Amino acid sequence: MNQQHKQSIIAIALITAICLAGDSMLYIVLPTHWRSVGLTSLMQVGIILSVNRFVRLPLNPLIGYIYKKVSFRNLILFAVLLSGLTTLGYGFVKDYPIWILLRSIWGLAWSLFKLGAYLLVLEYSTDANRGNLMGTYNGLYRLGSLFGMLLGGLLADLFGMKLIALILGSMVFLSIPLVFKYLPKTIQTEQGIKPPAQTWFTWLKPFHNKMFLKILITAFLLSMLLDGMLTATLSHIIEGKFTNQIHLFGFMVGAATLSGVMQALRWGITPFLTPKIGSIFDRAKQKNMVLVLFLVNASIFLFLIPFPLKLVLWLPVLLAHLLVASVITTVLDGVSTDYASNMTNRLLLMTIYTIVLDLGAALGPVIGYRLEQQLGLSNLFWLASAICLILMISWAIPHKGQLRQNIM
Repeated sequence: MNQQHKQSIIAIALITAICLAGDSMLYIVLPTHWRSVGLTSLMQVGIILSVNRFVRLPLNPLIGYIYKKVSFRNLILFAVLLSGLTTLGYGFVKDYPIWILLRSIWGLAWSLFKLGAYLLVLEYSTDANRGNLMGTYNGLYRLGSLFGMLLGGLLADLFGMKLIALILGSMVFLSIPLVFKYLPKTIQTEQGIKPPAQTWFTWLKPFHNKMFLKILITAFLLSMLLDGMLTATLSHIIEGKFTNQIHLFGFMVGAATLSGVMQALRWGITPFLTPKIGSIFDRAKQKNMVLVLFLVNASIFLFLIPFPLKLVLWLPVLLAHLLVASVITTVLDGVSTDYASNMTNRLLLMTIYTIVLDLGAALGPVIGYRLEQQLGLSNLFWLASAICLILMISWAIPHKGQLRQNIM
């Protein structure tokens, strides 16, 4: 892989990061400032944080088709423009239906970013560096979550939503020069011979393969638990456990601020952590065991989070879990792209994988708030811990097909 290819992957990660900041800010701010932006219940917060993922479910197949017809660079540019407009809009919206519209538009933009990045990594990577490049991408684009959540938590508690939305929205348009300088105009979406025309049977065929189905089930559950549920409810969880005014190291901070700081620490460490884990994944003879190792850790930390620990002990447990969740995302992306790399129709496989991720992440906030009301906070996290443990056992069992059975 030449240096220009690596620069392209770094560039799309940084462009995505800048555009993601406004979305990430909402996960910190809305659970504690929902009344000030015209919302009437926490259920509306859950829906707003989920709707962008729900709209991606029908959009992803269409976007996969569009990537065959429209140039890669133009689609990323379009996504940047949509991101800037929606982020600016967050500072002025006071009406629930308009919130739904803005979040739906962001869902379209994110689908363009995510599928485009997967295709770019597949285009420029090899078996020897795919995990490392996926880790680099995942670590860098989440810098947007770092700044969005940290600035969102701090500025929203001090000045409200409008200022932070204006700052983050204006920054999006500054990323446009990166699109033209570093991203290729076109990329290859298929490998080898041209695949047959896609039909409903074509879409269903991958589900008959046990290994790919296992990847999809794992992706769905982990996306729901580690991405959708925990991220959307974190500031609410802190507020419920420790009240909204928390005394920490001589300072009084709000739940949104503390949640933002913890997420910022997570995304600040991730760019250094995930590329190294990706390299370990590339060298591993049994790649599934890398996933097993981190599923064990996720199960342990999810089990510990509900315990009534002192704040100075609870925060390191939370941070460790957040870091493990980031690593699992990289490892699972590595498993899926490694699997799709030698397939004829890799665009189809990555489109299906993206749809499943979005479905899990979309259900996470809604199910998280709903189950907390019905089961209680402790039982919710212990249930998530048990699910991770079951997934760990399933991946620890050797599968004779490994990761690259040809299903197409």
